[in-house]
Amino acid sequence: MPEIKIVISATEVSGDIHAANLVKAIKKINPHTKFVGIGGERMQKAGVDIRSITVHMGTIGLLEGIKYYPSLLKIRSIMKKILLKEKPHLLILIDSRDFNLSIAHLSKKFGIPTVYYVAPPIWAWPDYKGKRVAKTLERIITIFPFEAEIYRECGAKVSFVGHPLLDIAKSSMSKEEAYHKFGISPNGFIIGLLPGSREQEINNLLPLMLSTARKISNRLKNVQFLLPISSPVFKDKIMRMVNKSEVPIKIVTDDVYEVMNISHLLIISSGTATLEASCLGTPMIIVYKTFLSTWLIGKILVKLPYIGLPNILADKMIVPELLQFQAKPDKLSNLALDLLNHPQKLKEMGQELKKVVKKLGEPGAADRAAKVVLEVAS
Repeated sequence: MPEIKIVISATEVSGDIHAANLVKAIKKINPHTKFVGIGGERMQKAGVDIRSITVHMGTIGLLEGIKYYPSLLKIRSIMKKILLKEKPHLLILIDSRDFNLSIAHLSKKFGIPTVYYVAPPIWAWPDYKGKRVAKTLERIITIFPFEAEIYRECGAKVSFVGHPLLDIAKSSMSKEEAYHKFGISPNGFIIGLLPGSREQEINNLLPLMLSTARKISNRLKNVQFLLPISSPVFKDKIMRMVNKSEVPIKIVTDDVYEVMNISHLLIISSGTATLEASCLGTPMIIVYKTFLSTWLIGKILVKLPYIGLPNILADKMIVPELLQFQAKPDKLSNLALDLLNHPQKLKEMGQELKKVVKKLGEPGAADRAAKVVLEVAS
């Protein structure tokens, strides 16, 4: 096969994961493909020539991202130089809507075809944005079937491949092995705390979760808390916050699916992690807090009645959501205790989550996406 050069852009932890798996799938089909771009350590291990580490820069909202604007402008300049110097056959964008769409405009200007994988959530924003995106991109690879239909209506060339989490979100050990590894008892309740992979989420949600954990432990005997860290970027920050709280929480690294698999309940930030938990069938409470301005803008622009992906896919409230002003330690701890004291509610939630997973398509998304990428590149 001929040598193909691809530039790839990801600025969040989840994007780094999806990009790395896509790169591996492309190399299986065409080992002569070369990759250059921005992202994280997983992409680097997969064989991408990483010019800038960017996975710590994911934000939601204008004010939350202000601190990263100078860095993002610098990285945008780096990407511009990469596109001009490397003259790639193709640019692949992974998630990170605002930043990556600015890169898409550059690539269109330079005549470089662009594929968007894990496309911007068109279903949550005004129609004119979808039409604008459709005009900019050569191909959009979607992970939700309803998303593909909306993009087609906007005039985009679309390929639906299914959700890549179906191949990723799996426990690699038995529950007994996980108990032993984490040094916890299988007796009593296990609660997983997942504050998110963005710095703003850790700042906003981890204090809430720590206060909630304290209230739960005061009222429930034999409860254990696990907090998995998905990226080493914020590990020191998280450990300082946990140690300062003096709440008995075990921090684990790189074992998020094992934590999900053995937890009776998750208190979890809205986002990709909620679908990962769905794939493992673990009941959860979704929480989210952000700047007031971002919240108000979202309430005006976002067209959906729910924020959690499991609820959006189910088209009904199957997982409790405590958002913004509702996200308080008292309310959250009361809700968690109610669920733990009524196992039937947890069982019913788990059954509903299985139905949600069926809507994500079939395994093999990265392999299907790789074929689309190479088709466009050639």
